[in-house]
This record gives sequence, C-alpha cells and structure tokens, in this order.
Amino acid sequence: MKNEKGVTMIALVVTIMLMIIIAGVSLNLAMLSDNSIVKKIKDETDTQQRMVNEENKKTSNVIKRYEKEWGIS
Repeated sequence: MKNEKGVTMIALVVTIMLMIIIAGVSLNLAMLSDNSIVKKIKDETDTQQRMVNEENKKTSNVIKRYEKEWGIS
C-alpha cells in the first residue's frame, strides 16, 4: 500500500515540475524573445499611433485650407 502512494507522489512531483518548465518556456516566448507577442503588439500600436498622427496633420491642413479659402478664421 505504501509503495502505491510513493509512486503517486513521485508522479505528482514530476507533473508539477513539467508544468513549471512549460510555463517558463511559454512566458519566455510570449514576453522576452525578440519575436515576442508583446513586442509585436507594441510595434503595431506605435505604427497605428504614427498613422493617426499623420492623418490628423492631413485633416488639419485641409481644414486650414478651407478656412482660408472661405474666410473663416
């Protein structure tokens, strides 16, 4: 009876160790590598912000042009 509990405990410890290793590898891939998901999201956010800023400048220029053309200051 004791041997069965020992095997079960060893299996539990091995399973927990494997889960810790898999979690560490997953976190490394998701957050720390050069090609990580977090880095990709940050890059895309920066790109979108740059595009919004460019569009705002274009819109502002159009509005200024029409205000000048129509005499609305």
